[in-house]
Amino acid sequence: MAAGGEERPERAGGCEHYRRGCLLRAPCCGKLYPCRLCHDGAEEHRLDRFRVAEVQCARCRLLQKAQQRCEGCSSLFGEYYCDVCHLFDRDKQQYHCDECGICRTCYEEMLKEYEKILCNDCNSRSTVQFHLIGMKCTNCESYNTAQDGKSKQPVE
Repeated sequence: MAAGGEERPERAGGCEHYRRGCLLRAPCCGKLYPCRLCHDGAEEHRLDRFRVAEVQCARCRLLQKAQQRCEGCSSLFGEYYCDVCHLFDRDKQQYHCDECGICRTCYEEMLKEYEKILCNDCNSRSTVQFHLIGMKCTNCESYNTAQDGKSKQPVE
């Protein structure tokens, strides 16, 4: 349990991409990885997230079917779990979109946020409304931009 009595996934199985309490057993090669991105970066083939059937608990190391809690020690693998995509992560208000075929956060909600950006052409920094395709520099109007920092500010 985390501070305040809130249960959190075990960090031992986490990686730079996701916070989760388990390792995925890759159906393609049988190896254990924290996530499909870690697998794909280390192997010469890709992990099909939809075929993941087994996970290993980061706490007790029990290999078991993919699910939200450990059968052995009841550890929480992820605050959010999708049985289709086998995504275990902290709760970001994501959901499985049947039309897209993947888990995602709501597009309408993303449009209500501003992002800090850095222009790769003129090196100007600005704050602009989020756009799925790209964010335009307010100085030179280039789309050659990158997010500058992690803070998201709500649209007022």
